[in-house]
Amino acid sequence: MQQKQMSDQTDQQRHYLESNWFAVIEDEVRLMGSKCQHCGKVSFPVKPFCPSCYEETQENVPLSRTGTLHTFALSVMGPKDMEKPYVIGFIDLPEGIKLYSVITECEPWDKRLKIGMPMRMLIAPIKKDGSGNTLIGYKFAPCEEEEAV
Repeated sequence: MQQKQMSDQTDQQRHYLESNWFAVIEDEVRLMGSKCQHCGKVSFPVKPFCPSCYEETQENVPLSRTGTLHTFALSVMGPKDMEKPYVIGFIDLPEGIKLYSVITECEPWDKRLKIGMPMRMLIAPIKKDGSGNTLIGYKFAPCEEEEAV
């Protein structure tokens, strides 16, 4: 698996919320975690040691692109540079990670979203920074029928 970490030199046109959260693998931007070589625990974001067994032998691994909706809510407050209201939630990944995320493509959210439903990860624009650059991050959307977990 060919992997390169995001940096200004490798990806000058894109601005990421956190560049060390992402890597390009086989020409695709992926959200990365770390996997402990001792106990197998997967963590996000990438960590220098395992939060379970404290071993320092960690391997960077791409996280799953699909998960299950754990819970969600409508946010009417938040950062001044984000359009409000927006839907937020926690997504359970197969690796055992629970990711906090903006949820998109879900209108009408109060009828379409259901706890336990399959979700898909998008690497997409999230907001603008102070210089007007579009910041790219991860967010989730309901899976289409053929994408279900």
